[in-house]
Amino acid sequence: MRASPPPMKREAAKASGLRSVTSISYPRRQQYRHAARAIGYGALVLLVLGFAIAAAASRNGTLALVLVAAAGALALESYHSVRLAGRNRVGADSESQVRHRLHTLRRDGWEVRHGIGWPGGGDIDHLVRSPSGFGFVIETKTRSFNERHLRRTMNAARWAAGKRRRYSRGVVAVLCIARAHNLEEYRGEVLLVSADRLLHALRNRAGD
Repeated sequence: MRASPPPMKREAAKASGLRSVTSISYPRRQQYRHAARAIGYGALVLLVLGFAIAAAASRNGTLALVLVAAAGALALESYHSVRLAGRNRVGADSESQVRHRLHTLRRDGWEVRHGIGWPGGGDIDHLVRSPSGFGFVIETKTRSFNERHLRRTMNAARWAAGKRRRYSRGVVAVLCIARAHNLEEYRGEVLLVSADRLLHALRNRAGD
């Protein structure tokens, strides 16, 4: 059973305006949703095929053919959902990898939060604060990214930077590419970093 956070921490989080959406990451939620749809479609396939067999047994060939075609369409939907669940599982695993690395910062007094809701839609993957007051908005991608991802990360960092009392020394936008290696460079205002260099990059910029 998961313990509730202490009252003082709950009040501090509420006052800061930073609300955790859920302890389960967005890609993991999507994985479960698509997996559930795949199971649902699979069950319908079996049900419709059962009706098709019954129709064939009663010598209603036309109805049997229609039901078989419907079962085929449902099977395609199930396959599509399975593929989407697999893609989301990869993203969820990458995000879990980054979460695990970030948790080691807590031993040094860093604050680490995940799944933060913000006005831009969806949630911020990770939001951390160094003991010295630097903030870092961290979005996770597995291998690739595009300009839309860069803009979203930058906008999320600007939103967090508006909370000046909490992040007195500013907020850095970070896009972590989980399966890259030895990556640490800026793309405009966004820091691109691989998971293997993430902690080094954060500590270096926070002066820790």
